[in-house]
Amino acid sequence: MNESPEVRLGRSISLAEYHQLQAEQMTEAQLQAVVIAAAKARGFLVYHTFDSRRSAAGYPDLHMVHAARGVSLMRELKTQKGRVSADQAGWLTALEAAGVDAGVWRPIDWFTGRINTQLDQP
Repeated sequence: MNESPEVRLGRSISLAEYHQLQAEQMTEAQLQAVVIAAAKARGFLVYHTFDSRRSAAGYPDLHMVHAARGVSLMRELKTQKGRVSADQAGWLTALEAAGVDAGVWRPIDWFTGRINTQLDQP
């Protein structure tokens, strides 16, 4: 019988530890899928460049707009260990300086509820 690590260690893990384990296994594509679904369920229009080879380097992965609420969010998606490139950091810094709600979301942000909280902000 395959025992879980918790059983072998003789202890259970906290919800935060469980979320961390889940987050470490989530791919960027999986994160993107759940974020897009959550945003669309809330009435956001979602834009993602599917083939960025002919686009400016570093532009954020998602632009989500909720016209009725007057909300525009731009997010770069990364795995837990994924690194933001210099070009991506440059775009995020410039967008934020221009007053755009721009940032980075990682899988842990999904499991802690941070993404849903930000999608729900007025």
